[in-house]
Order: sequence, then structure tokens, then C-alpha cells
Amino acid sequence: MISSKGLKILVVEDDESVTDTLVDILELNGFTAVTARNGAEGLELARREAPALVLSDIAMPGMTGYELLERMRGDDALRSIPVIVISAKMGRLDMRRGMELGAEDFITKPFSEDEVVRSVRARLEKKGLLDELEAFAHTVAHDLKTPLAQMLCRAELLQHSWDRSGDAQKRRNLNEVIADGRRMAGIIEELLVLAGVRRQSVKPTPLDMAPIVEQALKRLELVIAQTGARVSMPQVWPVACGYGPWIVEVWANLVSNAIKYGGAAPVVGLGFENSPSSSLVRFWVQDSGPGIKEEDRALLFVPFTRISGSPAEGHGLGLSIVSRIAEKLGGKVGFDRLAKVGSRFWFELPKEPPAPRS
Repeated sequence: MISSKGLKILVVEDDESVTDTLVDILELNGFTAVTARNGAEGLELARREAPALVLSDIAMPGMTGYELLERMRGDDALRSIPVIVISAKMGRLDMRRGMELGAEDFITKPFSEDEVVRSVRARLEKKGLLDELEAFAHTVAHDLKTPLAQMLCRAELLQHSWDRSGDAQKRRNLNEVIADGRRMAGIIEELLVLAGVRRQSVKPTPLDMAPIVEQALKRLELVIAQTGARVSMPQVWPVACGYGPWIVEVWANLVSNAIKYGGAAPVVGLGFENSPSSSLVRFWVQDSGPGIKEEDRALLFVPFTRISGSPAEGHGLGLSIVSRIAEKLGGKVGFDRLAKVGSRFWFELPKEPPAPRS
């Protein structure tokens, strides 16, 4: 289920009492609501606020809901925003016209809280899937196509120069082919993990964290050796509940990032601390790098997003995998900038397994 925290919903409605009801429903369920009294005001707010979803009435003074829909679908910046129509007038022809203009759903007044929340969450979940599909295609087209082309080019050079070059050149070409092959394998593996976490259902159980961390570090032995990274961790770990294979992915991604962004001979620390929530345990990985710029922090856990100006190569999957796994297991993720140098990324897991459903 998609998280509602921080998601902005635009309510376009000329009836003040209906607006107040919708705002109360949205905010009680963790959303942030912004309001407009007609279509023209709603269009202006949509452009300025970039909401995750719009709830709109149809019959309004000035620009109607239908006109708002038409204007949004003709605007490249707004066309992908889901719109749910809420109206007292909802005949078959009205619904057909709304669908032709791109409305995602229809809610008839009077409505219940459950009806509104279910519709909003369903449309946001659908948009999330579509966004990921588009980003998935972009990642495959760019991050896989480029190293594959380079690998094939180098392989051809190696083939043509085999009898004319010295051993050093042959070795260099072979090493570059192998490195590109590993990059592609890593991208494919992370794409599979990201897709698998959404569709797979697992039963969280108490975890012995020490062997899980050891397994993650073993996967990174080569990069640790190549970079001269120093990794420290506690001798004893607290028990938390989760799914072992997924938590290996979490540790591997966080430690790998700490090494990438930790500068020369990175120093990486692993640890745990009390969570603000008494029901969760917080685990963290910190690096010795320059830290994350303020303007980039909001993008850290967004799928398929690279941090601008980053010196390290990446394809924007690692932190989104961490976020999805933690949330699927009932936990959280976050980032803290350290006082002197470096960054600390953390994830939280429940202390106890979820209670069985009755």
C-alpha cells in the first residue's frame, strides 16, 4: 500500500462545507490538502503545487470541472496527475464525458470517508505503478544499453587486436569487458529485487542480524578490497523482525553507497540505536564523505533518481529498494547529516512480528 505521508492532494470545490469535509478526511489519513474554489484557481494551484492527485467537483462558477480536466490533459506538466470527480450529478453521459477527458474515478455526493480514501489510495497506487514502469523502461534503455554497447565494442577491439597488441592491452580490454558485464548484472539484479518486493508476500520473523550483515559484506568483498574501505560494526546486534534475504539487500545497498560516497579509503560504520518509536529498532550505516546537499535530500529515496553532481556511478535503485523493503516489513527509512563529516542512512524494523489477523 502506498504511504500517504506528505502527499499533497488538491481539492477543487465551490461548496465550503464539502471542501471542509474532504480536507478533514484527507488530513486524518495523513495527506496534505490544498484547496481551490473553482477550476481556474485549481489549474493555477496544480501548476504551482504539483499535487499527487486532484479531487474536483464538476459544476463550479467560471471554469467547470470538465474544463479543468481538459486543460490539465493538454498540459505536459499536469497530464499525468490523477483526477477524481466528485459530484452530486453523475449520470451515464456525465461519467462518459469525464472518462473521455481522463477522469480516473467518480464519487457521488454524499460520500463516506472510506469511499474517498479507498479511491484516492487506489489511484495513487496505479500512478505509482505507471511511473515505475516508465522509469523502468528509461533505466533499461539507458543504463543497460550503454554498458552493453561499450562491452561489445571492447570485445570487437580485443578480437581485432589480439595478434597485434601486447599482453597489457589485452588484459585491460578483458578487464573492461568483465567490469561492464558486472554492471549490467548488478542493474538487472536490482530491478528484479525492486519488482519482487512489491509483488512478493513474506512473513516477518525474528532475525539474527550478525550473519545477515556478514552475508552482505561478503558480497562486497571485492569493492572493499579495491577501495581500501574500513568497515566497523558492533559485536552484538539487537533482535528485530523481518525477512532475511531482503535485509541482506538493505545492508548491501547502504554499505555499497557508503563506500561509493565515502571518499578515498572510506571509513564505514555500522550500528544501531533506539528508535523514537518504542516498537521499532533503528539500524544505520554512516560514511566519511562530504555529505548530501540540502536540495538533494528530498530525492534520496525516489526510485530511478540519481543525485545531481554525484561523482559515483549509479542508476537510482539502491535507496528505493531499501525504502520499499523497510515499508513492506512495517518499518521506516531515513537520512541524517552528521555534525562534522559524512552521512548516516538508517532503516527501522519492528521488534515483534505482526499480530496474526483474526
